[in-house]
Amino acid sequence: MKAGLIGWPGSGRDTVFSALTGLSPPPAGVLEPRHGEALVRDARLDFLTSLYRPRKHTPARVEFFLPRPPGSPQEVVKASLEKVREAEVLLAVLRNFAPDPALDQAPDPAREIAGLETELILSDYLVVQKRLEKLAEEQKRGKKSDPEEVEFLTRGLAELEAGRPLRADPAFARHPKLKGFAFLSAKPLLAVLNNADDDGQEADLGGPWPGLVVRGRLEQDLAALPPGEAAEFLAGYGLSEPASSRVIREVYGLMGLLSFFTVGEDECRAWTITAGETALAAAGAIHSDIQKGFIRAEVVAFEDFRTAGNMNEAKKKGHFRLEGKTYVVADGDIVHFRFNV
Repeated sequence: MKAGLIGWPGSGRDTVFSALTGLSPPPAGVLEPRHGEALVRDARLDFLTSLYRPRKHTPARVEFFLPRPPGSPQEVVKASLEKVREAEVLLAVLRNFAPDPALDQAPDPAREIAGLETELILSDYLVVQKRLEKLAEEQKRGKKSDPEEVEFLTRGLAELEAGRPLRADPAFARHPKLKGFAFLSAKPLLAVLNNADDDGQEADLGGPWPGLVVRGRLEQDLAALPPGEAAEFLAGYGLSEPASSRVIREVYGLMGLLSFFTVGEDECRAWTITAGETALAAAGAIHSDIQKGFIRAEVVAFEDFRTAGNMNEAKKKGHFRLEGKTYVVADGDIVHFRFNV
C-alpha cells in the first residue's frame, strides 16, 4: 500500500516523513522526491514467528511517498498533487507548532486542510470537465460513448461543483468506472497534525477529516534511534508506540484493511487485503497462480490457534475449517491455500 504526503510549504512534511520512515532528512536545497517504508507491527505475527521459528519473518509494509517540487506555495501544492495520484491514501501534513517567523503567521491547521481539500476538488473537477468535453467531441464525430461512464462523470462533476469531495460517497468513489482516473478527492484523507515537541493535543479541524497528532521533530529523532533506546524515550514522552504505528493503524481503519497470515517453516508472513474480500481475492494477493488454480482454503482464526497452541491441537478442537472461493476472509485468519495449476 502506498501513502502520499501532501501539505503546504512550512508544514514540516520532510520532518513527518522522516518520523514515519526513520530516514534521515535530505541535505538542504535537495528537492528530489522521497520514498520510504514502515513495517506494520503486529503482535500476532510475532507470536506465530516465535512458534514456527521460520527462516523468514515478513510483516506487511506501507510505502510512503513525498514529492518535493520547487516553486511558490500554490505551485508546490499543485505539482505535488499530480505526483501522488498513484497513492492509495493521502496524508495531509498540517502545521500545528509555534508560529514560523519566516511565514509570519500563526498555525491554522483548519485553514490548511480546507485549502488542501479545495485543491483536491479543483484538480478532479478539471479532469472530469476535460474528459466530458472529449467524449462530447467524439460523439459529434459519430463515436459512441459509454453511457455509464458519462453518467458517472456527470454525477461526479455535480458533486465537485458543489464543493464536495468524491470520497463523501465511498460506493461511488470506488466504482470501477472511475478507478482509472485516480481522482484525488476520492482517496481517503488523513490529517496529520505536526505538533511541537511538548504538545500532544489535537486541534479542531472544523470538518469531517479524521486526524492524529505527530510531534514531528521529536519523533523524527526517536525514529533514528535503535529499537531499545527508542522504546525508552517514547515512554518518557508519554508515547506508547512510534508515529509510523499510529499512522498505519489509522490508515488501516480509514481504508478498511485487514491482515491474514500464512505460516510455515520457510516463512511467517502478513498479507493486507480490504475487509470483505473473499478467499479467492486473498489468494490473488499472494500470487495469481494460486488464485487461478484455487481449490480450497484451509483456515484457522488466530485467537483459536493461539488458544490451542499449535495447528494439530486446533484441528482436534474443531477450529480447522475448509472454505471455498466465496469465503470472506476475517482479520487474523491463518490461511493455507490448496491450488493446482
